[in-house]
Amino acid sequence: MQDINDDPRRSREEVEALLKNVHAGMEILAEAREGTPTEMRYPLYTHQQVALTWMKRQEKGSNKGGILADDMGLGKTISVLSLIVSHKATQGPKTTLIIAPLSLIRQWEDEIKKKIKSTHTLLVTVYHNTQKAQALELMKNDVVLTTYGTLVSEKKKLASWVKNSAGRKINTKTDPGLASLVSLFHPDHSHFYRVVLDESQMIKNSKAQASLAVASLKSKYRWCLSGTPMMNGVDELYSSYKFLGIKPYNNWTEFRRAFGVLFGKKGDPQAQAMKNLQVLLKATMLRRTKGSEIDGKPILQLPEKSEEVIYAALDEDERKFYSDLESQSQVQINKYLRKGTLGKHYSHVLVLLLRLRQSCCHPHLLLDSDEAAPEVDSGMLERVQSLSAAVVLRLTEKSRAVENGDAMDEGFECPICYDIMPDPTIPLPCGHELCAGCLKQHVENANRDNIRNGEEDGPVKCAVCRGPLDPQNVITFSAFKRVHMPKVNSGSSEEESEGSVWTSDDEAGRDEDDGEADQSAEKQQDVEENGSLRNFIVPDDVYGNISDDDDDDDDRSSTSSEPKPPQQAKGETPSAEKKGGKKAPRIKEAKKRRKKIKGTMLQSLRKEAKKNAAAWKDYTKYLSHHWLSSAKARACMELLRKIQDTGEKTIVFSQWTMLLDLLEVALKKESLDIRHCRYTGEMSMSQRDDVAYKFTTDPNMKVMMVSLRAGNAGLNLVAASRVVIMDPFWNPYIEMQAVDRAHRIGQQKPVKVYRILTQETVEDRIVQLQEKKRATVDAALDEREGAKLAGLSLTELRFLFNL
Repeated sequence: MQDINDDPRRSREEVEALLKNVHAGMEILAEAREGTPTEMRYPLYTHQQVALTWMKRQEKGSNKGGILADDMGLGKTISVLSLIVSHKATQGPKTTLIIAPLSLIRQWEDEIKKKIKSTHTLLVTVYHNTQKAQALELMKNDVVLTTYGTLVSEKKKLASWVKNSAGRKINTKTDPGLASLVSLFHPDHSHFYRVVLDESQMIKNSKAQASLAVASLKSKYRWCLSGTPMMNGVDELYSSYKFLGIKPYNNWTEFRRAFGVLFGKKGDPQAQAMKNLQVLLKATMLRRTKGSEIDGKPILQLPEKSEEVIYAALDEDERKFYSDLESQSQVQINKYLRKGTLGKHYSHVLVLLLRLRQSCCHPHLLLDSDEAAPEVDSGMLERVQSLSAAVVLRLTEKSRAVENGDAMDEGFECPICYDIMPDPTIPLPCGHELCAGCLKQHVENANRDNIRNGEEDGPVKCAVCRGPLDPQNVITFSAFKRVHMPKVNSGSSEEESEGSVWTSDDEAGRDEDDGEADQSAEKQQDVEENGSLRNFIVPDDVYGNISDDDDDDDDRSSTSSEPKPPQQAKGETPSAEKKGGKKAPRIKEAKKRRKKIKGTMLQSLRKEAKKNAAAWKDYTKYLSHHWLSSAKARACMELLRKIQDTGEKTIVFSQWTMLLDLLEVALKKESLDIRHCRYTGEMSMSQRDDVAYKFTTDPNMKVMMVSLRAGNAGLNLVAASRVVIMDPFWNPYIEMQAVDRAHRIGQQKPVKVYRILTQETVEDRIVQLQEKKRATVDAALDEREGAKLAGLSLTELRFLFNL
């Protein structure tokens, strides 16, 4: 406390007012807790009673709000509804404005209808799309629901109106044009009683339009709801405090001065900064997790969840392949470092890093791009030229910020999955970046919602600004650089082609249609001649012509085509293959059956496989005929074999759908009689619903293969009690959500989570980096969940490449 008070740079009055709010949260005694409001249909849980009591105290104190940061699944929505019905306005504005992602608006509507008694019905309206009332009408509601995108759109309209009205005498109270234009930001009529930000991590970027818009709203009370109030670091809290208006930390200079050392900026010493942060959070935030206790009892009585790391040992050939790939990546990175151009080649660095991560799982992943961005052609280049000056400026500035090396954590991050993007997909005309996979899923979800609303040809809105979006009218960042940053692009292309280490020279030399593959042929030949890939590829002539007569290949033992296994590493669970088998015959058979898989053929077959069952059969037959196992595939099969004996159901997660393809083939190659299904973003929503239902209700359906992005939220899979994470994701929060598909209310059995990792690879360093960033958040929140890995700094990139 003394450290804060002694700082002459801060307002003593503001800090003292803040410290008065440091009172009990979870320590609120039973007799002091609010009961269930009479308006609520169902009784509150104990932790929700505590939340209601704390929130009412916050509103009656000087903070006038705060951050409810309960873990997902603890009922933050119910806590807020109980606050709305129990602490109503007695005079003046009465409306509570709730801002949420579009996907949650309907959930809020349903919860209000279901959880509040019909005798105390609230007047609720959704302010979105065509359902828009003027401000005076809007203020007659008890609750208004809207989206972040709608908010941003209105703020832009107001700014435009102000600009166009400059120099004119206008009565804003009565001007009909202004009244019809904006309702959330009307300067005279838009005064809310309470504003609630659901999923408030949506404003974590203080410079984003959504962050600026919410801070401009007028209200008496303000709340942030988020299970992850800090997803990457302490600096993400600033936007929340700016919105909450909690002084002095709603000012960036004061915030950075107090806590800057915790996120790489100059400021107070670290020990002091962390202590001050904990004080601030204690005064403004209530955070409980599923493991928290009240009155000596857990908040939720869920079955135990345990986690185990399984280290998959790379065999000789896999280790050689990975080491050479890493070495060539290091050579390329060092070249950028010597020239001082690492920032300029940031996208290529991320690609190199992606390849290292993929090689830890299976070499075939390097031959295919799971969610390939649209091809850069003349049409795309023309679309790039149509971008507005404002979009060009924003993208250029962001690129240069990354290029400078000191702002890599502000680079291109997908706003939906929070993954870092080497080459973002950019829909027009607004020009906001998304990863290709999330854009595809967002469009599909929007089309589904349009059909439900009877608007089959309804528009698709941008996930960031809610502006119009044409799925066919997109560009990539690489195309943008060609047109608007030609010097940067030309400088990177030459060096990046030299750094390509995942294309076979054999394939590049034989196929004239391979295009960019030819660029790396010479370099790849040097690698091949040194034996780095010798045992990972096989001659094309062994393949010959695939026909239906090759089905008998599927019955052969998978060990015949696998490289010889390494010695068992200390502390590792031995696999069935390591326990026995004749070494010499296996090597001889492997050499005899070497079959090189062609990247272009694989990509073509895989693309067609998504269209119909017959094409899928051809694709999986190709994978089977060219079967090559991997350390992780072997570890997963051994694990599934053990789980099979227990009769439990299992969910297998991977961020790469092609790895799921390979695991499906592996099940057949290993002769594992396990009924399985898959759940990926490539499937329609009806197909996904059917699969989830079948997995839940069919006792013989034992395994579900799930893509991490498609299954990290919204799924209820309590039928499974075993979860396998095949590869570490940059964002641990996504992994946590994935595990919660099984470990949630309704689960009756203990849940076991297995994480399959490789040692002495980039995965080690990814996990270490996750833990490092998680430590800062945990220290501040005093919780073990809620951290995520996002952008990468220069130091972190060097660490990841073991430099």
